[in-house]
Amino acid sequence: MAQLVQQREATERVLTGRQDLLKGTVTEVQRTCGKPGCKCSKGETHICYQLSASVEGRTRTRNVPRKQLQKVRLLTDDYRRFRQARAAWVRLNAQIIELINQLETARTVTSIPDEHRRKKG
Repeated sequence: MAQLVQQREATERVLTGRQDLLKGTVTEVQRTCGKPGCKCSKGETHICYQLSASVEGRTRTRNVPRKQLQKVRLLTDDYRRFRQARAAWVRLNAQIIELINQLETARTVTSIPDEHRRKKG
C-alpha cells in the first residue's frame, strides 16, 4: 500500500501544480484563402494552425496565431499531463481502497472472544 500511496503523491504534485492549462489539440491545417491570383489558387496551400476542443459536447475550432503557437502547444501539453495524472490518481485510489477492504476483511473477527473459558492447569 505504501508504494501506491507514493505513486498517488507523485500524481498529486502534477494535479496541484500552478501551471495554466488549455483544453484541446493543436493541428496543422492546409487551406486556401480564395483570393484570385494567390498562390493557393494555383494549388500551393497556406499552412495555419488550429486549436480544436470539445466544449459542451461540440467540437470548437479556433485559429492559433503563429506567434502564440509554442505557448498554446505547451498549455495543451500541460492539460494532457494533468488529465493523465487525474486518471492515474483515480486508479490508484481505487487500488488503495481495495487493499483497505482486504485488510478489514482479514482483521475482522467473526465472533466475540470467550475469555471466561480459560483452561485450568
